Amino acid sequence: MSFGEEELGDLPFLQEAGDLLVRRGYALSLSELAGGPGEPYVELGLRRARAGVVDGRLDPGILRGAPPEHRILSFVIAALIVGATGNAYAIRRFALAEARHLEGLLRDRARANRGDARTLVSAIYSKVLGMRLEPVDRLIGAELFEVRLGLSGYLLLSSSLDPSKWGIVARVVDGGYVYMKLEESIRLLREGVAKHLERRVLSARVTSPPEWLAAAAAELSRELARARPAESAAPPASSGEYPPCVRSLLRRLESGENLPHFARFFLAAFLVNAGVPLDEIVAAFSRSPDFNERITRYQVEHIAGARGGKRYSVPSCAKLEALGLCARDATCDGVRSPLAYLRRRRGGGQPRTGGEEGGGRPGRRGDRIPEDEL
Repeated sequence: MSFGEEELGDLPFLQEAGDLLVRRGYALSLSELAGGPGEPYVELGLRRARAGVVDGRLDPGILRGAPPEHRILSFVIAALIVGATGNAYAIRRFALAEARHLEGLLRDRARANRGDARTLVSAIYSKVLGMRLEPVDRLIGAELFEVRLGLSGYLLLSSSLDPSKWGIVARVVDGGYVYMKLEESIRLLREGVAKHLERRVLSARVTSPPEWLAAAAAELSRELARARPAESAAPPASSGEYPPCVRSLLRRLESGENLPHFARFFLAAFLVNAGVPLDEIVAAFSRSPDFNERITRYQVEHIAGARGGKRYSVPSCAKLEALGLCARDATCDGVRSPLAYLRRRRGGGQPRTGGEEGGGRPGRRGDRIPEDEL
């Protein structure tokens, strides 16, 4: 498939987008490309970087009306600024915001013309992820599926999503392919594009950036620090009373990693049942690149039973082991649940509040925590 200029403006990370810039007479060296503040695309890039890192989302209005080459150049400038921060959290947050922006554009395209959108989505899978998303129109049971993806690619892209919806047991699999609706393939594409962009930004870091770019990166870092809850408000990963599985997840959060869906649920449920104040739990998740304080607080309160239901229980060690979240060490000897570990480390007393799996609220499919946020 050949991409039109408007499409390339929405896909600025493709090689074809760079080719368009060359055809339009733009040099691709940093000194010539970024003439500094004052160039329309540089100003747009500054806004794009801030939106992705500080706000966590790219408002389509920022780019509306800009010609394709300026949208492409603004992405390049934004990526250079974010990369120059040297902040892994900022880079992941920017990559996710850009991937979500693309997801929104593709969903709009699907609403306007499904056949056209399916061709475009398949082309992006091929160009960006090196995966073959095949168009199909197959009726299985009462459902019409529009695309299929090889099982290995599907597992790679869905690994961090809610297993009750995205796990293989919840999908239609036939002949080594997973069958999906178009919107589902777009949602999966977001996962792959975010990881792709994160790698691109990391690899494109400039060792000696121009003064204006370094200043922009420094200001972006300061804005991000002001926007995030204080690190000291979050539970420390070094807390000796927490089991190894919990300490491991807290360390991963501290490093700016997006945890898989069930890992987020388990960590929130454990901290709630351990009596950690809700503000501290929210602060822990603020380190996730996809952090949204309003949604996170709502979900934590939901798990805590503060919104009209019973508190969710903490999964057992057996369940954590089955899901690959167990980090058992010698201190876990004879322990069957994370809360039992906590009781032992606290000298045999009960956790300050809450209960283990089998008590409290186990959770129902209808109560599922959205995989996008916690």
